[in-house]
Amino acid sequence: MSKTICIGKTEQLCYQYIAAVEQGNLEALLALFTPNASVYSPIFGECSVKSFYSYIFRSISNRTMVLRNILYGGVKTNQVAIYLSYTRSVEGRDPATIDVVDLFDFTDDFSAFSSVKIIYDTAPIHGDFVHPKNMPR
Repeated sequence: MSKTICIGKTEQLCYQYIAAVEQGNLEALLALFTPNASVYSPIFGECSVKSFYSYIFRSISNRTMVLRNILYGGVKTNQVAIYLSYTRSVEGRDPATIDVVDLFDFTDDFSAFSSVKIIYDTAPIHGDFVHPKNMPR
């Protein structure tokens, strides 16, 4: 498979991911991941994709994402990162914006995400999740 075809597939999945998160569409989001995919976040650690995003969609509203860049792996070619600004309201609080990098691993055929590692500075928002309701497991 040529790198050009892979880039097109990865970009399409990244845009679908952003749309699904912004819309809170769990079904559409889960369709982008393999059945056993995992997500890692700095606050919750490693979780199943379904439990993590179910929690996020219940607890966070008014989600908007502004894509800043898509970064392609030079060493690990089945890995892509998206850099974005993420504005959201946590459990009814005022909206806040954080810069986030979502680092995706893809399946060998680039048809789905096999994992995502979410990277951001937790200091400004850690208080939003001190006593979260129904944390993902």
